[in-house]
Amino acid sequence: MTILIVCADEGRREQLKTAIHSAGFRTISANGLDAAWTRTDYFDFGAVVLDHEFRDDVAASAFRQRYITLGFDEECRPETLAIELANLFHRASELVQ
Repeated sequence: MTILIVCADEGRREQLKTAIHSAGFRTISANGLDAAWTRTDYFDFGAVVLDHEFRDDVAASAFRQRYITLGFDEECRPETLAIELANLFHRASELVQ
């Protein structure tokens, strides 16, 4: 499953990619919402991870309507977010079985 990471801070984006990869997901990243929407034309995403900087953006609400979307704040550790994703999709697969 592929997760789209939308984060303007390159260092934080790399930390998120590393943590989410370690949880068994593939990632594609974007540094802004316009770039993120462009990626949705070419890839299928299981979920979108949005940086706190985009929380109140109108385009972010469109992602929430179309995808499973996880937001995170400045204090959120990338590993915590990766665990949350893993738990979310593990539970979903159990419901389908």
